[in-house]
Amino acid sequence: MRKIAITLRKKDDNMTFFMNQTYFLWLLPYFNIELVVPRGNHQYKDIVERNDLLLICGGNDINPFYYHQKNHPSNTIEDPLIETMDFALLQQFYHAHKPIIGICRGIQVINVFFKGTLFQDIPSISQVVNHSHTHHQIKVIDKTFLAKYFPHQSQVNSFHHQNIDNVSPLFHINAISEDGFIEGIENHQIIAVQWHPERMDKNYQETFIHMIIDFIDQNKTSDD
Repeated sequence: MRKIAITLRKKDDNMTFFMNQTYFLWLLPYFNIELVVPRGNHQYKDIVERNDLLLICGGNDINPFYYHQKNHPSNTIEDPLIETMDFALLQQFYHAHKPIIGICRGIQVINVFFKGTLFQDIPSISQVVNHSHTHHQIKVIDKTFLAKYFPHQSQVNSFHHQNIDNVSPLFHINAISEDGFIEGIENHQIIAVQWHPERMDKNYQETFIHMIIDFIDQNKTSDD
């Protein structure tokens, strides 16, 4: 069984690390899961070596300091321990040429780490589509890895108020919302989406799992 590392999050009580149960129930039948907590030395070499893939999951907003902007007053900034962990794990898995999946906050972490930027608050820019606690249509871009598994027009859930603005030059866009916001990016080693596949229906969840497995196997083959 393939092994994946998943980033934990921190509750507001400043005492408890956690992972949402939806991720656990979705992934457990298919993978051995290692939950990752922050380390003071920011070194995760043993985790990189033990696991086939890193999954950066949802969470609070990234501190806009990292993409050279001032904070929007409505933002709930992620704990610095989590922020540092996400960036360190991303860097170390990427340099080890191991695949990475980003979900919701995960796509934003990935884009910012590789010198992209974010819209800090979608409703202040556009209210054509509600992106918070709802569903909307996306267009999956042809000839991407994502397009091998999902139709050109798809409906996805939406639990975010931030979004990619400038895409890192290391990525291709693989999905766009009906109101023109970037919903997915990818390259040979990373696939990241703004929606939550673990909260979609069973068929969608299983298809996304098969995509992850194929992505792991493709990256193993390319390293051989």
